[in-house]
Amino acid sequence: MATPQPHTSASTESMVKSATPILPQLPKIEDLIPSFNLENHVTLITGGSGGLAHTLAQALILQGSSIALMDLNQEGLKNLKKELENFIKHYHDKIPNADKIVISIWQCDVSDPKHVDEVINAIPQKHNGVIPMKLVHTAGYCENLKAEQYDPIRFQKLVNVNLNGSFYIVQSLTNLHLKTKEAILNNNVSSLALPNFNMKLSYVLIASMSGLIVNHPQPQSAYNASKSGVIHLCKSLACEWAKYGIKINCISPGYIATELTKKVISQSVEGLELMREWTSRVPLERMAEPKEFIGSVLYLLSDNASSYTTGENMVVDGGYTCW
Repeated sequence: MATPQPHTSASTESMVKSATPILPQLPKIEDLIPSFNLENHVTLITGGSGGLAHTLAQALILQGSSIALMDLNQEGLKNLKKELENFIKHYHDKIPNADKIVISIWQCDVSDPKHVDEVINAIPQKHNGVIPMKLVHTAGYCENLKAEQYDPIRFQKLVNVNLNGSFYIVQSLTNLHLKTKEAILNNNVSSLALPNFNMKLSYVLIASMSGLIVNHPQPQSAYNASKSGVIHLCKSLACEWAKYGIKINCISPGYIATELTKKVISQSVEGLELMREWTSRVPLERMAEPKEFIGSVLYLLSDNASSYTTGENMVVDGGYTCW
C-alpha cells in the first residue's frame, strides 16, 4: 500500500484557493431593472375596436410601439385610429420616438385562415417592412344561450372565432417570421441552423376565467369551452415553439367594466341585478377596469422581465376563482 504523502505548501495553497468563493462581478443594471420599452416594435392587436384593446393600445404607444389594429368592424377601427393619433399628438413629449409611431388598421375575419394569412402578410408593408414581434390577441365574443337550445351552427361559429381564430393568428404570424428568418439563415449561415428569436417574439392571448370555472347565473357553454381551449392551446404551442425562442402566454380576465359593458348593464334592472350577482362572487367586490390589465400585458411582452415565462395562464380576476 502506498504511503500517504504530506501536503506541500503549494498543494495546501491550491486547496485554499479552490475553496475560496469567487467574488461575483457586478451585475448589469439592465439585468436588474425590467424594461417594458417597445421602441422600434410593431404590436399587432386583434379585436382592435374593443374597449380592452383601446386601453392596451394607448399603453403600448406610451412604450414606443407602433400598432397594427385588426378587427372585423372597419368603422370601429377607423374611429380608434383617429383617437390614437390624437392621443399621440396630446402626449407627444412623453412618447419615445413619437414621430416614428405608425397606426395601421386591418379588417379581418379571424375565423377565416386564408383571410388571416393575407392580412398578416400585408401588415409589414405599412410598417417599413417590420413584422410584428408582439401580439395581443383579444378578438372573441360571448353568447348567453342555454345548451339544450344552442343551435349547432351558432355554437360552431363562436368556437371558430374564439379558439380556431386564436390558432390561425399565431400560426400565420409565426410562419411569416420563420419564413423570413430561414431565408436570412440560408443566405448567411447554414441551412441546418434553427431559427431562434431569443424570447423576443412574444404572444399574449386573452383567454378568460371562464376557461377555468363555470359562470353563474348566465349559460355560456360555447364560450367557456372555447376559452378553456385557448388556455391549453397556449400551453401546447409554448412547448412546441420554445425551440424557436418564441414565448406565448395567456391572460384570463374576470369581468371587465368596459364602457360598452357599463352601458349595457345600466340600461335595465336585469343588467344591474346581473352585475350585483357577479360582484358578489368576487373577493374584491367589483369588476375590473381595462387599465388593470396593462401591467400584465407589458410584463408578458417584455424582452427581459418575462424571458423565462411561457405557457403561463395569468388569472386576473379579482380573486373570483379562489372561491
